[in-house]
Amino acid sequence: MAKPHFKLKTIAGQVSITPADLSAHIAVARQFWGVGGFGGLLPNPDAVLKKLGRDISVYRDLLSDPIVAGHVRRRKSAVTSMAWRLDDADTPPAVAAALADFFAGVDIYRLINQILDATLYGYQPLELVWQRGSLWLPDVIAKPPQWFQFNAEGELCFTGDGRMDAEPVLPYKFLCPTHNASYTNPYGMGDLATVYWPTVFKRGGLKFWAEFAEKFGAPWIIAQEPRSNTDADTNRLLDALEQLIGNAVATIPNDSSVEIKEAAGKQGSADVYDRFIRYCRSEIAIALLGQDQTTEKDTNHASAKAGLEVTDDIRDNDCRIVEGCLNQLIEWICTLNFGENVARPAFVLYSEEVGDKTLAERDQILSQCGVQLSKSYWQRAYNLDDDDIVQVGAAAKATTSSHLASFAEPITAADAGIVVDNTVAEILASGSLNAQGQALTRSLINALQSGGADTDTVLDRLINAYPDMDDKALQDELARLIFLAGLVGRVEAAGELAT
Repeated sequence: MAKPHFKLKTIAGQVSITPADLSAHIAVARQFWGVGGFGGLLPNPDAVLKKLGRDISVYRDLLSDPIVAGHVRRRKSAVTSMAWRLDDADTPPAVAAALADFFAGVDIYRLINQILDATLYGYQPLELVWQRGSLWLPDVIAKPPQWFQFNAEGELCFTGDGRMDAEPVLPYKFLCPTHNASYTNPYGMGDLATVYWPTVFKRGGLKFWAEFAEKFGAPWIIAQEPRSNTDADTNRLLDALEQLIGNAVATIPNDSSVEIKEAAGKQGSADVYDRFIRYCRSEIAIALLGQDQTTEKDTNHASAKAGLEVTDDIRDNDCRIVEGCLNQLIEWICTLNFGENVARPAFVLYSEEVGDKTLAERDQILSQCGVQLSKSYWQRAYNLDDDDIVQVGAAAKATTSSHLASFAEPITAADAGIVVDNTVAEILASGSLNAQGQALTRSLINALQSGGADTDTVLDRLINAYPDMDDKALQDELARLIFLAGLVGRVEAAGELAT
């Protein structure tokens, strides 16, 4: 079979291009960094590390700062607080059961915490230690990022032993989630790099603020001594002043005097330190959380709520990192145990929203109108397990079909009207709408039978009886009818547009 040959015309003539030319790389990282300049390994392009001349372990010290540590915990909690599931609709039962058993035996939230370190450092190697039982299954262990580097091909290499010509790690041995990695920067961009200088400056500001408070926060005690005092006399006087500051009690020579002066006019200087540290805290919060509205003392409820909404974007990006890493792990487990072509389940993180009464009533009405809701929806909306849902029995189907005998086709305005009529008939038959009138009637009859009461007295008793009655059922039925009326209106409008 002849090899295909392509020709592209240019102004100067013709240029021959082969398939090998089309599939080859021209601009490669090796040419950019220089062949062999770093033993085949790419240096981390992090600007902070290059400035400091240190490795990525310098960022670990930042986690001892209370502001950084608090925001990191909050950042991770936004993901670990989410529920997770394995979507295995198309997965063979044996594969789905094996993966479910594996994740049931894993501390999944600890693993997610380790994966999320990639957002802090840019990348986070995770070593897989495989164990052979009935299946090959791994223990996942996070390893320090500073032990690893990437080569010119973007492959992870173990350099913990100090070798500069390290080989890429073995297949199926290391997961390495990354954050904002690229072709020229496989190390990713860690968020701790963006808070390094604000954290350092904040610490420095606190140090100078403490010195300022020590110097100007307390009154100054000034002693006056005779010129004839020797150095020993001066030292004894200073010791007495220190005792006066600490214990408010001191003895001084009778020929010396002590004056106490307040450090007035320094409030403005103290505000400078406060504003500077607040600025650094704000920068740290923006870098790690995407906002600074929920951490400052002058924040109101509205701005705090708006700030929390911004963090959803960061949380969703962190979720994608976790899902991508764990789905790669699932891919390897399935490949080693069941082959390459078997369908795999997918690891999914989602927000758990347990259904309330309003949602349940809405779903009931939709079901009565012929809407088919999936099993996964019921489990997600009402936090149900597989064991909680059984096959719908014939009696339940018969009850539904009594309302929907003719709803096999798309819903029409007439069909929706039938649902409303049937619902109204059920309400009237139950007597719930008449309950309030019956209660009022009983109150009126009791007032009349008591005798000795004029018309005004009877009316007063009737008015006093009304607030004591329970009108919740009446409100629920009216709300249901209003919803159905709106549904009929939408169906009728859709029908008119269709015609």
